[in-house]
Amino acid sequence: MIRRNGKPTSCEPCRVSKVRCDHTTPVCRRCQSRGNVSQCFYHPAPLTKGKPQGVRPQRRAPKEGTPRPATQAPIPNPVSDHSQFLGPSSYLSVFRHAPLGVSKDSNRFLHDEFEHWRTDQAYASARLVYLASAIPFYHDQISWYYQKGRFTIIPAPLVLDSLSRAREYIESNPWDVARNWKSLYEDITAATALPLKISGTLSAQDFYALTTGPNLRWELLGFVFTMAGVSVMGRYRSQDVLDLGIGEMDVETFTKEMVLASNACIEICKHRGQVNDLGIWMRYLHVVMCTEVLGETSERAYSQFGDLVSDIYAMGLHHPPLEDMPLFLAETRKRMLSVSHRADKNLATLFGRPPRLPHSYCNATLPLDIADDDLLLNAPSLHSVLEGLDDDGWNIEGKLLPATVIRIRHILSTLREQVLELSLGCKAGSDHSGRLLKTYNLCQEIADRIPARFRYIPTCWKSLDAIECLARSIIHFEYLFSILQFHRIRCRESNHEATGDLLDTCLQVLSVFMDLTRQNEILAIRKQFPWILLGYGIPAAGVLVTELHSHTQASKPLPSAVSRSEVIRTLSVLISWLQTSEMSPSTTAKPVMELTKVISRLLDDTLNYQPGPSIPQDTNQNATTPAGQENVLDSAVLGSGIGAPSEAFGIGLSGQEFLSWLDDLDLDLTSSEIFV
Repeated sequence: MIRRNGKPTSCEPCRVSKVRCDHTTPVCRRCQSRGNVSQCFYHPAPLTKGKPQGVRPQRRAPKEGTPRPATQAPIPNPVSDHSQFLGPSSYLSVFRHAPLGVSKDSNRFLHDEFEHWRTDQAYASARLVYLASAIPFYHDQISWYYQKGRFTIIPAPLVLDSLSRAREYIESNPWDVARNWKSLYEDITAATALPLKISGTLSAQDFYALTTGPNLRWELLGFVFTMAGVSVMGRYRSQDVLDLGIGEMDVETFTKEMVLASNACIEICKHRGQVNDLGIWMRYLHVVMCTEVLGETSERAYSQFGDLVSDIYAMGLHHPPLEDMPLFLAETRKRMLSVSHRADKNLATLFGRPPRLPHSYCNATLPLDIADDDLLLNAPSLHSVLEGLDDDGWNIEGKLLPATVIRIRHILSTLREQVLELSLGCKAGSDHSGRLLKTYNLCQEIADRIPARFRYIPTCWKSLDAIECLARSIIHFEYLFSILQFHRIRCRESNHEATGDLLDTCLQVLSVFMDLTRQNEILAIRKQFPWILLGYGIPAAGVLVTELHSHTQASKPLPSAVSRSEVIRTLSVLISWLQTSEMSPSTTAKPVMELTKVISRLLDDTLNYQPGPSIPQDTNQNATTPAGQENVLDSAVLGSGIGAPSEAFGIGLSGQEFLSWLDDLDLDLTSSEIFV
């Protein structure tokens, strides 16, 4: 890395200590001799001034002493007021009518780090090799994840056996990262440029040989980086310090490094035109990591998912696997397509944008509901396992296997897609009423397709493993939220009978979430709260509080099937819990807390409302707005508490005033670049 005056940049420890640096990458010799390897990095702009006082920071400041590889001050990047469109199914839609794009200064979180990795080839190459040398640490973390997780996708033997072989290879051929990083990088890159030749006779051992040892590829390493990042985020607190065996990093820094490193691996593979199974795995997990680190509403994650869909189509995963493909690989492809379907619908719902992987273009069958290890059995043993499935392909023992979860969520995604078509699709020239009835019938059909032994019930926490209960609850959230969105559509069709159904579904969503809060002491569950709230809890609470407010303003009772006291009690308990509980810090937690303030203020205004004297009004203005319409709020009351403009939540939406108010909420909704 060269400074503006043409001289090489010193590493940060040498620069701060004002001692001579030999500029060796990725770690200078002075830092090696002093045992300061993890602190040694080259900053692209070490003297860049911070933001002036009074400017709202885009992210939480790092803790003192935290190693921060290659950071740089944010650079303003004005965007169009409508460059981040949020549609009628998005998490904000319950608060406003006809949502427009969200105007906001770009959230450039990690933007400069991405640019540094992209433009400084020497740094990126050396850093990748350095991080790859910690594969024993990654092996331990990923093994833990497969022992504990219920949401694994790639069959365990394919991942763990590949990791073991890669670890054995690196440990038997120690890498001299400081002196030999360039040749190591070139060797891995050369192997990555070779196509993966898949045949029907390919065994699992042959597959490992194609991707590990001297054939170690960046696709595998990128997948390892993302899997390790996901595991660490679920296992440790953000301030915990990790011993990688090559140095120490805190969890927050480590997860950012895994996002940057896996992104670099994706770019290497893209430039060499490689699209293969390993690359699909890597891309999917990279999107998961992006949503964890950058936030659920990250535009970078949204964009990266689009690239994943392109590769899925290019690989032909949307069609049944070829007959001469080995079973373990064919089933893995089915799993990848299923989880990508589900992620596509969740992202489409979250952003209110059309799905990019519609079921109508896919002809693949559900994966087999069998254990991961069974995929590598010989034909007679596999036949015996398959006899343990019922007529619909479910395991009869009631085990919630990773494949079981994938199958259920895939089925639920078909319902979500139908609801999205009603919500986001065009009504002109189509039988909208007929499609509404068809979707209504599909809701019950989908529920019947899922065996009762796999469903969530509140009492499951007493008899089942907590992580399995978490998996069941998330599946239940997905089903309930599709029903919730469907009832909102019915309400927008002026179907007043749907109001009670809508509110009842919202109460069910919040009831399941409150079940989760009783497991708050379990770290793996507590870490899921931010995204569950943003995706399910906040929209449900928003519908309840807006309906309660509108009915109070109109002096009208809630539908007879819904108790006003139950709605108030549920919202009060939720708000109290959110205000008193310390949620795991994340980019997603921030908008959750800000939107909680909006809900709390609106509930207070509703409870404190005193009806004034009756004033004759135009009949049209007195008409009750159907449930699910976002123009139900009396913005004069709401605005008095949180500074909302008078038109922000009502008819005659003033775009600029509303968007300025939304900025004041300090919602990190998007980043400048960019699902489950």
